[in-house]
Amino acid sequence: MRESLQRWAVERALHVARALLARDSTPAHIRKLAARAAPFIARREQFDASVPFAVGEARAWWIQPTGIPPGGVILYFHGGGFVAEARGIHDPLLAAIGRASGSRGFMVDYRLAPEHPFPAATEDCFAAWNFLLSSGIDPERIVFAGDSAGGNLAVVTAMRARDEGLPLPAAIVLMSPVLDLTFSGASMERNDGIDPFFRAETVRSLQAWYGKGLDLRDPRLSPLFGRLTGLPPMMLLVGSTEVLLDDTLRFAAKVAGARTAVWHGMPHVFPAMRGLVAGDRAIREIGDFIREHTTAATQGTS
Repeated sequence: MRESLQRWAVERALHVARALLARDSTPAHIRKLAARAAPFIARREQFDASVPFAVGEARAWWIQPTGIPPGGVILYFHGGGFVAEARGIHDPLLAAIGRASGSRGFMVDYRLAPEHPFPAATEDCFAAWNFLLSSGIDPERIVFAGDSAGGNLAVVTAMRARDEGLPLPAAIVLMSPVLDLTFSGASMERNDGIDPFFRAETVRSLQAWYGKGLDLRDPRLSPLFGRLTGLPPMMLLVGSTEVLLDDTLRFAAKVAGARTAVWHGMPHVFPAMRGLVAGDRAIREIGDFIREHTTAATQGTS
């Protein structure tokens, strides 16, 4: 009963947000809405955040879950449709994943569209990976993780590192990722109006904000259409009612051994939302996946 009530409350909040986005889906409104929603939907976690510092043209900061000794590192690429960043939502999500996996987080605050369209975000995320590599941290201790647009950037960063002969992270975790900026998946229409958060028309606005005038099938914009061999082990999570569902399913079909889970009735990036039993379970599964791929490299670290 309690879980059903919690799910109902979250869905009602998301339906309100969907209606507000349908009326005004400008980047300025999305940023304002994300900031206002954080106190109502974000997870509650105990953690320490460092003072933000410059990494190339972007900013970054460390997230250390309270009481968790140093071990692995999660390079996190936040969502927000390439146009918004909400620390009130993403910092506690990263802290929760860090607690579950025995890791500290490194959040990259990449430049946002439309003021800074492609390739600004990809350059900033690649600079963050180079920063961690240059700091001397064993890449086998590092995992990439990203939600929504951040899932796109996590894959694009890994593809570029592979292509340029740089070390790769131990694994990649993707939550409700945006992997096809052409939005050609059938779920864009099939789940339009069912998705509690997004309408297809709202999502397609990303094309003009982030990739206006560009070939949207370019793998740096739509990694679904890129070469997906030679990448680290991947875990993908998505809700069954999302308009972006087929991004995950089509991508996973091209990645050998991808660990993919479709969560029934769960909204976009549901692990970020407090009060969802499924979200808590997903966080534990993400933590187990990260430990599975980093434990050997983190033995004896301090």
